[in-house]
Amino acid sequence: MKLALMPGDLVPADQLRGLGFEAVQLFFGGSDPAADPSIAAIDARLAAADQTLAAMTLHLDLVGPQGPKPGEVERAIECVGKTAALKDRFGDNDKPILVWHPSGYPEADDIDDRAVFEGLCQALAAVCKTAEQQQVDVAVEITRAGSVGSAETFRHLKDRIGSPALRVCMDLANFAPDRTPVKRAVRMLADDIAIAHGKDSSFADNGEVAHYGPTGTGRLDYETYIKALKEYTDVPYFVFEYYKNREQLLAARDIVRQYL
Repeated sequence: MKLALMPGDLVPADQLRGLGFEAVQLFFGGSDPAADPSIAAIDARLAAADQTLAAMTLHLDLVGPQGPKPGEVERAIECVGKTAALKDRFGDNDKPILVWHPSGYPEADDIDDRAVFEGLCQALAAVCKTAEQQQVDVAVEITRAGSVGSAETFRHLKDRIGSPALRVCMDLANFAPDRTPVKRAVRMLADDIAIAHGKDSSFADNGEVAHYGPTGTGRLDYETYIKALKEYTDVPYFVFEYYKNREQLLAARDIVRQYL
């Protein structure tokens, strides 16, 4: 499992590989295709840091209170194609990875929760059909605030959709231990985990997340997390995020390294 990170300018690009970060996870422009980075811009970013591409990311809501959002589903399918076009830039991944991060669980006075789940199945089935054709993995970033809020919810989706292209972006601070316990989450999702993230979470007295931060600043059991990834999965990249300065990034790196 190699180390990667989210993009930023806190550390000079030409120092990143020397510090142990061999890859980077980059972003599409959400709902706005005009905000997508060009292939030339991606190549320049990778060359500057002598890194490979760990994954592309899409923040988008595929489903609303009454079911799928057709325009957003089409946008996700477009980004699958754009991810496939970058296949030569990916490092140790078996296939190019598009991480889908749902922005939040739909909210409305007349929300139909069954329609949300059915719509999510319909939307992801359409996206994954194209992903299979394009040889891309679509990795869902499970998050307690989103439409896929636990390991169990993902398993229901996987059972319904049945696509080998439907995978998991494992970011345990997003849903453990309150939604699914740490080791159980990794064990339950092991065969579907395509990439893993590293950040941390702290909780308020009412059990809700107070804030997220870099690895080592919250309550996530990193020893159990990393050891479970090593035992149950073959994840190529562990991607750091939420760091605010060089010191936080290196401290996070060292916490993970001690359990690798």
